Amino acid sequence: MSAKVSKKFNKKFEINEEGLRRIHSDIRKRVPTDKQKDITFEIFREDSLVYRTTELDRVLSENNDSTQKIKSITIEYADESLYIELVFHDEDGAELSVKGEDRDTVFLISSELGEYIQKEVSFLSGGSWMNKGAVAVVIIMLVLIFGFALKTPQVGPDISEALSVALKSTDTNEKLNYIINNIDNKKDPDSRTSALTIIPASAFVLFMFSYANLAQYFFPGNIFLIGKQISKINNRRGFVRNIFWCGIVALVIAMTTGYYFFWLAK
Repeated sequence: MSAKVSKKFNKKFEINEEGLRRIHSDIRKRVPTDKQKDITFEIFREDSLVYRTTELDRVLSENNDSTQKIKSITIEYADESLYIELVFHDEDGAELSVKGEDRDTVFLISSELGEYIQKEVSFLSGGSWMNKGAVAVVIIMLVLIFGFALKTPQVGPDISEALSVALKSTDTNEKLNYIINNIDNKKDPDSRTSALTIIPASAFVLFMFSYANLAQYFFPGNIFLIGKQISKINNRRGFVRNIFWCGIVALVIAMTTGYYFFWLAK
């Protein structure tokens, strides 16, 4: 009885030499010995080059720099009774498809490969929790700034001086003129209020447009750790770790200093 299993992995992947060799070995164990060399790799690169090879070492020897960066790797095997396709794509993630005439074989291969990929390859969350948290924090901060700007009384020095003159004056017309001018001033918001609302709003728009790129930079996913990408990704992750610990130290210093001055104020 024939069967087909397709699985789309939700999390982002990180595939390296060890992962490729393990997947290649698992497929070799489940296909006939005389057809093990029919397992092919299709490589699609940033420079639009596409090629197919049965040699895993050729794939692992890819330069994989910014101009020849690997966009996708497709591992494929096909014969009269079995078809296996495993795709790793830098935008679409990982996807496995197995179909064949022997139902037990199909389920065995899909289960074996799927379990390994899910636990050891496609395990990156991509900072999704950070995306939601950071956006929520930004929205809350903007709401607080906006509310503070609206509720801040816009009483400038000129208005205070005019009020003092009007109170001391015995002329009724002068008092009426102050009231009329005060009403007109309230209709025109202070420029500081506009700045407090326009600047954060503009910053929020820029943040939303650029945040996806920032998240991908700090929390890379769907990556091929082959060639020059190995050192590039490792350096980036080291940079992120340094930022994190610097932030922790700065927070501790700020809290300690704040508590110290609060204690002195008593």
